[in-house]
Amino acid sequence: MRSVAGSEPATMEIELQQRFRASPERIFRAWTSPTALREWWCPAGWVAGDIEIDLQVGGAYSIAMSRAGDGGTVAVRGRFVEVRPPERLVYTWRWEGAFAQMPETLVTVELRGEQRGSESETLLTLRHENFTDFAIRQQHRSAWIAACDRLDQVLAPVPELRERPAAR
Repeated sequence: MRSVAGSEPATMEIELQQRFRASPERIFRAWTSPTALREWWCPAGWVAGDIEIDLQVGGAYSIAMSRAGDGGTVAVRGRFVEVRPPERLVYTWRWEGAFAQMPETLVTVELRGEQRGSESETLLTLRHENFTDFAIRQQHRSAWIAACDRLDQVLAPVPELRERPAAR
């Protein structure tokens, strides 16, 4: 928890790291392409709605989703503060239709690639800052962990199929 001088409430942040067996370019694309986001962004029971991304500093983004069955729609919206493909993405984060009491927060995604033999690996570091409520912070922490797990499933290399030798 970080204390802020003056009348501002103390703020909290999330910092997570996860290693992926994919290049930074592939992960950056998965994080910023509407088509790719549809594959991993939404948690179970939710369906992606409109996704718009203007990937440039000052550009806006909007990711809408609805709960399957009840039609309730929520969206996260914001603006890009920094865009440095494929290594760094910083953007503001504001909910519409959920977490009404949550202030605008800031998300930073950093990608550091490493070569392991013939395979590319990437260490993703995610920071989500400016939470003022511990329970909401914890909900977002759990949601980011689950989202990274879904992204890992989408990015996981497909095992090679080997042809079985014919029986003699």
